[in-house]
Amino acid sequence: MAGKNRKDHRGRVLPPNVSQKSDQRYIWRKMIDGRQYVLTDNDLNELKKKIVRKESEIQNGIYSDAPKVTLNEWFYKWMEVYKGNLKTTTRENYFTGWKNYVQDSPLGSMQIGKIKRMHLVELYKELSEGRELATATVHNVHITIYGCLADAAEDGLIAENPATNAFKKIKHKEPQHRQALSIREQELFIDFVSGNDIFKVHLPMFAFFLGTGARFGEMAGITWKDIDLQRNVISISHTMHYTRVNGKMKFHVSTPKTKSGIREIPIMPELKKQLIRQKQYDFMSGIRGTAEIDGYTDFVFHSAAGNPYTEAGVNAIITRIVNAYNSQETDKAKNEGREPELLTDFSPHVLRHTFCTRFCENESNVKVIQTIMGHGDIKTTMNIYAHATEDKVQETMQELSSKIKIC
Repeated sequence: MAGKNRKDHRGRVLPPNVSQKSDQRYIWRKMIDGRQYVLTDNDLNELKKKIVRKESEIQNGIYSDAPKVTLNEWFYKWMEVYKGNLKTTTRENYFTGWKNYVQDSPLGSMQIGKIKRMHLVELYKELSEGRELATATVHNVHITIYGCLADAAEDGLIAENPATNAFKKIKHKEPQHRQALSIREQELFIDFVSGNDIFKVHLPMFAFFLGTGARFGEMAGITWKDIDLQRNVISISHTMHYTRVNGKMKFHVSTPKTKSGIREIPIMPELKKQLIRQKQYDFMSGIRGTAEIDGYTDFVFHSAAGNPYTEAGVNAIITRIVNAYNSQETDKAKNEGREPELLTDFSPHVLRHTFCTRFCENESNVKVIQTIMGHGDIKTTMNIYAHATEDKVQETMQELSSKIKIC
């Protein structure tokens, strides 16, 4: 009877089995089938929602004998119940990461009620040291495990989250910085492409990367509707993905991860020439980006079949160009009796990094750089800016050394 009349600090009558703690948090305790369930929340209405969901789950048998559920079983149920509203690509990333790094590990088959922090640290060390994964990749695995076990703890399935502080127990590696093309490498690459009858058809795409700093998905998803040649601006508002959905690879369009990804980029005069050239190529070949993906069509850059490019496809194009250039340069250098200037293979992201580096070398306003690049965190911009300006200082001092006498 007293439970029915229990009130919170605002005078509201609390539901059965609910009380308010001294720190004003609301707590629900209930014994069901010999097991006590506990839920907490700072907001009474949110706690009521949790109670309804929990009682429904128990009634439907979702969590019968919950501590014996394996981590793999809990992960897939967690994705179904708690992560149903994720973007398609984000959802697939969760599944891919789990299958690659957790599912077949000893941890994946462990019962969640028996998992200790030590088991998580062992997995992270194996991924970091045994499989030599980047610290950022291991951290992504940790974030997923931590999230699903946090909800298991909040739902009362386990006493506490064993993933707490587990990631701090492994040695963190210094991240490998992506190397931008040098000014000379950029010139060699572009000069070769523009002068080659086979590869010059790809020059507008490379000019787009190097003239906008766009991410690969932004380039792949750009349509002629996004390009205003009168105002000289490119509108970035969506990104293209080619990912596995329900077991099949398919194209999918989504919004950028952060609001900063939505932006307008001014069109440089040389890029404008290349965009007009792309229109001419389409007209002469009779091939356009006519595929329709999630309501988007008329893609600027596309394959011979009219589909958007995949990252693997563009990687293959770059590799063919680099190999052809190196072969030609090796023969030319041999005939001229000099060392060849060779290019190393690189990814489309290196072109984005190259644009950002050139931008940082010539622009001191970091906020402007951040805006054009669409960086959600200015730390990302600052890291590139610091590295680029450091290289510029070295270059300037080398030039200065030939102009002044110091000894």
